[in-house]
Order: sequence, then C-alpha cells, then structure tokens
Amino acid sequence: MANIKEVAKRAGCSAATVSKYLNGIHVKQSNAAAIDEAVAALGFKRNDIARGLRTNKSMTIGILLPQLDNMFFTSIISSIDSVLERHGYGTIVCNCRSDAARESRKLEFLLGKKIDGLIAVPCSSASEFVRRVGNLPVVLVDRMTDEGNCDCVLSDNAGAGRTAAERLIEAGHRKIGILLGPESMYTPVERRAGFMSACAEHGIKIPDEYIKTGEYNEDAGYAMTCSLLDLPVPPTAIFATNNELTVGAVTALNERGLTPGRDISFIGFDNLTLALSSRPRLTVIVQPVSQIGETAATTLLARLAGEPCGGVRCLKTTMRDYESVVNIKG
Repeated sequence: MANIKEVAKRAGCSAATVSKYLNGIHVKQSNAAAIDEAVAALGFKRNDIARGLRTNKSMTIGILLPQLDNMFFTSIISSIDSVLERHGYGTIVCNCRSDAARESRKLEFLLGKKIDGLIAVPCSSASEFVRRVGNLPVVLVDRMTDEGNCDCVLSDNAGAGRTAAERLIEAGHRKIGILLGPESMYTPVERRAGFMSACAEHGIKIPDEYIKTGEYNEDAGYAMTCSLLDLPVPPTAIFATNNELTVGAVTALNERGLTPGRDISFIGFDNLTLALSSRPRLTVIVQPVSQIGETAATTLLARLAGEPCGGVRCLKTTMRDYESVVNIKG
C-alpha cells in the first residue's frame, strides 16, 4: 500500500504539503490537482479513524437542510460536496422537513457525530440556531443573523425582487400580483422589500389583495395564483418568488387556459428547466446556485483553517428575460 512519501514523490511536492492537503488545509490548486492524481494512481488509502484520534478531527462536515425535494437545495449539496471532497472531507446530509423540532433532533445527531463544521439552512430562528451550535464553525446559507460566530452566504434577495418589479413596470404593468413564502423567513421578506421598493419609486401602490403569502411549495403557489385570478380585478402580471411557487403558479395558469406571455405576464424564480421547456419560454430570476454552494464550502474551510468568522457574502442574481412578459404600454 502506498504511503504519503510515495504520493509526494509522484505529485512533485513535499510530504508536508500532501499531509496538509489530506488534513483539509488549503494548498495551491496545482498541488491539490497533482496530489489528487497521485492518490488515485497509487491507490493511497487514508486511515481516517487513526487520523481523527491523532488530530481530534473527524474530517466530516454536516449539512442540514429544510427540504431535500427542492432543486435549489439539492444543487447546493452537489456544489458543497465537490469542494469539500477535494479537501479530504466527507459529508453527512440531514433533512429536517421544515420542522423545527426535527431540526433540533437532527442537529443533536450531527453534533454527536463529532463533525468538524456545519453548513445549514435553518427553518427555525437563525440566531437561535447558531446559539445552539455553540463554538462549532457554521456557515448559514440563504439565512441571515446578527450572531457573530458564524458566516452567511446569501443571494441578493432584495435585488431579485427589485429586478422583477422593474421589468414588469417597464412593460407597462401597474396591477402586479406577488407570490411570497412565509413571513417568518428571511428570503421572502427581502424579496418583498425589493419588489415593493421598486414599485413605490414608480408611484405604484400594490394593494394587499395582490400580495399573497404561504408555504414555499407547489400547492401554495397554485392556491395563491388561483386566489389572484379570482379577484374582481385580477392582476395583469404575477411574480412568483421561488422555484416551487413558480411551478404551482404555472400549473394554475395552465388550468385556467392562460398562457404566460400572451394572456398574462409572468416572472418566475430559478427552475430554468421549466422556463426553457415552456412555450413561450418563461422569464425567470436565477440565483447563482453552484456559486452559493462553493462559497459556503470554501468559507467553512477558511474557518477550519483558523481564519476569523462573521462575514456576509451576498451573491448577485440575474434575470433570464425570455418571453413571458407582455408589453401593455399604450
């Protein structure tokens, strides 16, 4: 069986560099690639149990999510795992099913596994969650907290709401409905704030009956869209602020015989597969999902290497402006 010295010789770097890399410490990308190739070619096997006893590190990262049947979260897992694997870390993924009590149990489970760090999207209060984690390095994704012992990686949610509103206003719309997630969550609050701010700047008042809130799932998107369409004066445009709400909204529009881009204007969120397969194609706000996962992982690795925590990284969203916005300007 190959040893570290043989791996170092084949990789063209020192045994100390190989040891650092295999213990999750950052090394030059060229060295990392050479070590990965040498490990694979020589069939080098680490003794993780012995290493854990020696270094007091499990080389395992916990990932705690509210849902696993959500494309946004599963894509993030893939990006996180790819980065961590390159640095010798394994992952344990837990699903709390958007239930605070289950989240608490899953957190205790992960802590019992002696994980070295945690990447989480808590469904409970983010600040309370971070306090329960204690001194363990933690990175929150899609959530914000003032607690100083963690990092947060976010999309520019307010900017996303603003971009959607401005696109619809530019097309002449004044009666705009918006589908939002729970008011207790950070992302829908921010997306609503950006949307309403843009409307106010253009002198547009969105009536309460055009603002719908519910769970982040397809059923809620369907029900909220039907509620908008049943109003005495329905909106001429709808903005769905998350992936699942987008699917539910499109289902409701299809059932009513309304085609986005012809009979009503519509902007969705993420779900490029649905956007591109629809006819006409749907205009959508897109989050940099892969970048979010990669940033969360690299941020956690930096904390594990001893760098100070407490930062917020806000990543820009983009709008894929396809064919579902109707221009109604006179």
